[in-house]
Amino acid sequence: MNKLKLNYNLSKNSWFGLGGNARKFFTPDNEQELADYILKNNSEKYYMIGSGSNILFRDKGCKETIIKLGRGFRSIEIKNNKIICGAAVLKNQLSIFALDNEITNYEFLSCIPGTIGGGIIMNAGCFGYEFKDIVDEVKGISKKNFKLISYNKSDIKFLYRKTIFPDDLLITKVIFNINFGSSEKIREKIEIFKKKKETAQPSRIRTGGSTFKNPDSKNKAWELIQKSGCDKVNFGSAKFSKIHCNFIENQGNSSADIEKLINFTIDEVKKKFNIILEPEIKIIGEK
Repeated sequence: MNKLKLNYNLSKNSWFGLGGNARKFFTPDNEQELADYILKNNSEKYYMIGSGSNILFRDKGCKETIIKLGRGFRSIEIKNNKIICGAAVLKNQLSIFALDNEITNYEFLSCIPGTIGGGIIMNAGCFGYEFKDIVDEVKGISKKNFKLISYNKSDIKFLYRKTIFPDDLLITKVIFNINFGSSEKIREKIEIFKKKKETAQPSRIRTGGSTFKNPDSKNKAWELIQKSGCDKVNFGSAKFSKIHCNFIENQGNSSADIEKLINFTIDEVKKKFNIILEPEIKIIGEK
């Protein structure tokens, strides 16, 4: 398989199903290939992506190289009483692996889209659980010297929907702690979480997940969207979901419409409540 594609259409790599072409699209299968590419092309700007669950690619595409980790980063195994997980593994896949091995505290991952690497970067979570609760160590490649590097949990600062590493890091592997439990109780917990999600969030639509982070513990993004009236606004076929108004539904073919709705909502909430909403969705590409 050709690991470097030129003028590659990005729409299949975003849950919105939108986006123009990337000048370069690279899918390395191991850490050495990743490090070699970046070292040889160190003048290029690039973005690393996962499954595209919270990415909006602009219609005009992007000049930056898009890097998506390949099959070599999708393995999961138990070693030395730890879970060793590739950064390209989907969160739901890790949840299933934990269930199969009677490992608890991973049930919440069954309800979060995207890859493990992306989950670490934004300390993803739901139902009172976050990545910080299960992580032991993070491995990857340093952007400074292109060498393999690892950080213990104590070296990492976890915040709400954000993780700060002491060095720029391209995450390739994550080590997780193990706590064993009853498979029956684990399965029951997963089902409870899934039912809660199904009733509270839209499904089977083209969306990018939660659009905005909650600004603080007192203010919820969806409430600010609703109170500002932005839940009733649309730009083209882009609008907020009636099931949960922090989710944007894409029923059209324009990334620009979605970006307009995001920016309009930020402006309206700022005007009415003097609160600045920060997007969870990453917008990539040429304006």
